[in-house]
Amino acid sequence: MLQSPTQRSGAYIDRMSYYCRGWTFDVNAKADATACPFNFLYWDFLARNRTALEGNPRIAPMYRTLDKMSEERRTEIAADASRFLSTLES
Repeated sequence: MLQSPTQRSGAYIDRMSYYCRGWTFDVNAKADATACPFNFLYWDFLARNRTALEGNPRIAPMYRTLDKMSEERRTEIAADASRFLSTLES
């Protein structure tokens, strides 16, 4: 069964596992420095790899959800992902 967009998030990972225990990020926050990285890295990955992935019919629903997001939200996702990934490169 295909997961809803909210099931691809830190909150879902927190509900389904123990990996978020002791985590410094807020699994319910969707943006800013306190947000769980899974809340924006998933969408950033899809946006950056659209050309290679959008032809897959099993991924098409996720692209429809991404397309419904405002341009402001997609920009926020890209900025949060870039900020977070830059902390890993040090």
